Amino acid sequence: MFEEVNKCFETKEDPASLDKALELLMDLKEQHPEKDIIRGKMSHAYFYKAYFSTGKEKEHFHDLGTQLGKEAITLNPAALYGNYWYGSNLGMLGVCRGIMASLKSIDPMKKSMEIVLDNNENFFFAGPHRALGRLYHQAPGWPISIGKKTKALDHLERAVELAPEFIHNRLFLSELYLDMGKKPKAREQLDWIIDHPVNPDHIIEDGEYQDQAKIMTNKYF
Repeated sequence: MFEEVNKCFETKEDPASLDKALELLMDLKEQHPEKDIIRGKMSHAYFYKAYFSTGKEKEHFHDLGTQLGKEAITLNPAALYGNYWYGSNLGMLGVCRGIMASLKSIDPMKKSMEIVLDNNENFFFAGPHRALGRLYHQAPGWPISIGKKTKALDHLERAVELAPEFIHNRLFLSELYLDMGKKPKAREQLDWIIDHPVNPDHIIEDGEYQDQAKIMTNKYF
């Protein structure tokens, strides 16, 4: 059912690929309206449509991704794709809309990522660990919210352990290490990112992470 869709995701940095994936998924959704995974994959596609967009268009695509993720978990509260991409889009939608929206996103995002974590901690390159680690790092601490650096560290170190080749895991971990005063550990992660060959299918995304690593290295070392 998803062979051609998955091929489109492999070349997602070509804008036409994501549009093609959404076209295919819309047809599948009409044929199989009961399948939560179809809505989950549409939420995935809109997340990356947003990633490669700017301004109001970015917010619009994250909004669509959030809606489709919500539809998926309404059909199946345990849906892996639905929960992961609902939480991912919801978090970024909060960033687009400001601090109050971000705070309102924390609990539902945490709930969805914990569902994914309980079912498959390896999902999308240790995605639930990466998302929860980032959430615990970036959220305000008690009594405002759930932020706690020690919890962030547990999740992000586990993400790197499970998916060491996924650059985003190491970038988030390096930022946390710096925030915790662990500069040698941060430098180790940043050097790895800078020296690691970029995936030819992810030149834009991986290249952006490498640029961020270079900026952090120049700033802190």
